[in-house]
Amino acid sequence: MRRKALGRELRKLRTQAGESLEEIAKLLGCSTGKVGHFETGRNAPSKPELMVLLNHYNISAQDQAVYEEIRQEASKRGWWSTYRLPNWFSNYVGMETDALRLRNFELELIPGLLQTEEYARAVTVLARHMTEPTEVERKVELRMARQKRLFAEEPLEQIAVISEAALHRCVKTKDVSARQLTHLLEMGERPNIEIHILPFDDGLHASLSGSFALLDFPSETWPPAAYQEYAVGGHLVDDLEIVAALDTLFGELRERALSERDSARLISKLVHK
Repeated sequence: MRRKALGRELRKLRTQAGESLEEIAKLLGCSTGKVGHFETGRNAPSKPELMVLLNHYNISAQDQAVYEEIRQEASKRGWWSTYRLPNWFSNYVGMETDALRLRNFELELIPGLLQTEEYARAVTVLARHMTEPTEVERKVELRMARQKRLFAEEPLEQIAVISEAALHRCVKTKDVSARQLTHLLEMGERPNIEIHILPFDDGLHASLSGSFALLDFPSETWPPAAYQEYAVGGHLVDDLEIVAALDTLFGELRERALSERDSARLISKLVHK
């Protein structure tokens, strides 16, 4: 997030100066690709590179100190870096760590932050096309670590709309179902978590083609983003029109889903099924 915020500011400064990527690359003595990576937040510039840019853009010494502080934060490795994640997921975990609110719509799975260790292990083992057997425990450990955001001093707010199909698939896996469904009930009692079940009785709905997540951030930091996962990977979406469309879609799904109380009642029935 900090790399992206710094990159956005550097792109704005370059645009205001009316200069091209090629001109800035020549100034820094590097490739245009490297400058582009700075501006998209893929990489953070070194301190000397940042100072050259800020002096070039006539930024005051006081403001330069602010930019350097952001650069230092942006250059730090996130806690998740030790898990050797692919880029598409590492970026998501970083943004999830900085988010204020997470909204999930899930078709087949219990949302990751609401999974028990046993359930997480079971679904990770099944996804053997994505995970080598030796990597299963590392992935489960990561998922448990991500859940700490729900219990932080300023906890992540999570609103989950879960298709009833995910519950029934869980029920059929007897060695994980009771604990997982009970865990959902327990998590739903927390003030920062809402769980809504979209029931079979509601029939067809507008997101039959897939699940998605929406991330909201503190004001004046970064606009909302979306995330979609598929069989062999996933990707972040920051196109504002697409994110807005998914925001509207989530609202419709939440409106059609059961209330928190009725959702808990349905889950309770399945615990004892």
